[in-house]
Amino acid sequence: MKISKRNIFTRIRKIVIYFIVVMTISQLSMIFVNSLQAEVFTATAYCSCKKCCDKDPSSRWYGITASGRKAMWGTVAVDRRVIGLGTRLRIEGFPDTIFRADDVGGAIKGKHIDLWFPSHRKALEFGRQKLVVELASG
Repeated sequence: MKISKRNIFTRIRKIVIYFIVVMTISQLSMIFVNSLQAEVFTATAYCSCKKCCDKDPSSRWYGITASGRKAMWGTVAVDRRVIGLGTRLRIEGFPDTIFRADDVGGAIKGKHIDLWFPSHRKALEFGRQKLVVELASG
């Protein structure tokens, strides 16, 4: 089988075009993600139970977050050095919820968030996931 120079140049041109398209899409996606201030975080879950928070239900601090608010759906624990308390967040997989960074935890370090759930069972079902977290505007 004879391969002509024309076929070789056509293949090389297709490879170069493919490479340029892939690189352009990659660069644009990085710019888009950075402009939204979105990053991938490790997400875990907790509830207000003694096992998760080490607070007895009879304690006056039971269910109260580090910011002094009552834990409820939309509460998230963060590392204050990464996300400030009171920051509003959008989290992948929960399009209808604006979360609020109201809590902290000893195991929450770096790009790790802990979502509050109303029951221990629900928190366990959530498990550990990698999710995109971004600042909510407005």
